Amino acid sequence: MIEARTADEPKTETGQTPERITTTMILNDLENGIGRDGIKTKYGLETWEVTQMFQHPTLKGKKAKKVRKLSFEFVDDTENAVDPNQTSIPTDEELTEDHIDSFDEVETEDKNEFEY
Repeated sequence: MIEARTADEPKTETGQTPERITTTMILNDLENGIGRDGIKTKYGLETWEVTQMFQHPTLKGKKAKKVRKLSFEFVDDTENAVDPNQTSIPTDEELTEDHIDSFDEVETEDKNEFEY
């Protein structure tokens, strides 16, 4: 027998209808994967009320975002790893007098090259 992975849908608790429901509340629910049926259950609304709510220009055409969960734990084990191909810019402490002197010499040579 083959067991299929199933996506866990966001759970909503049945609640009483609040006095005020804002578009921001509904947009947050949609962003969290709660669809129209979940919104209906969460706020204790009738089907026609949800339909009416989604006629508002801000909510018109909006759908619940699909929330996908990995079937495994994904861990970043490269937190302290250094990429050998990455170059870095030396900090002020790393610069020595040798670096500064050699830069001054090159800059002086360039200026002398263009003098008449």
